[in-house]
Amino acid sequence: MHKTPRLLLALLIYTGVSGASASNWIDAVSFSYGQDDDSNESDVYRVGLQNNWERSWFTDGAWYVGGYWDAELAYMESDVSDAENSELFDLSLTPVFRMQRDTGLSSGVSPYAEAGVGAHLLSETRLGNNSYSTAFQFGSLVGLGLSFGGRGQYQLGYRFQHISNASIKSPNSGMDLHLLRLAYAFD
Repeated sequence: MHKTPRLLLALLIYTGVSGASASNWIDAVSFSYGQDDDSNESDVYRVGLQNNWERSWFTDGAWYVGGYWDAELAYMESDVSDAENSELFDLSLTPVFRMQRDTGLSSGVSPYAEAGVGAHLLSETRLGNNSYSTAFQFGSLVGLGLSFGGRGQYQLGYRFQHISNASIKSPNSGMDLHLLRLAYAFD
């Protein structure tokens, strides 16, 4: 990773984590690393801030459905040597629905499944061998993971994410990402 993006991500992480306890909006912070699913040879580094919804559904049993807003900044870097552009930033906001087991009934370990569709804004419309035509993209995700800790404050999960412009304009290369996600919830 080049020096400037590393410094920007480090500053964002520091600002997000240090301001998280003082903010009423930020309920959790997350860090993800992943790679694309094609020959673009791209790595993804992502930091996110989450805001839990005040509403949940199907709360009568051991499982319930809730959700959160997921605001993320990603740095993507392609290792394709003859590429016109080898890096870009991705700013996104996604409402995520999560089905999970009540942590209190699970001895502190709670599996979850989640899904969401949100908006992405890319800093460039090319990365490696791919052209995305528009800076505005849609991102859909599905994920599985575990919450653990005394109050379920730690999360470890896997996400599959597809980002494309939904054929607003051609070409629409899109990208498929496999992500390992770590998160910490403040409350």
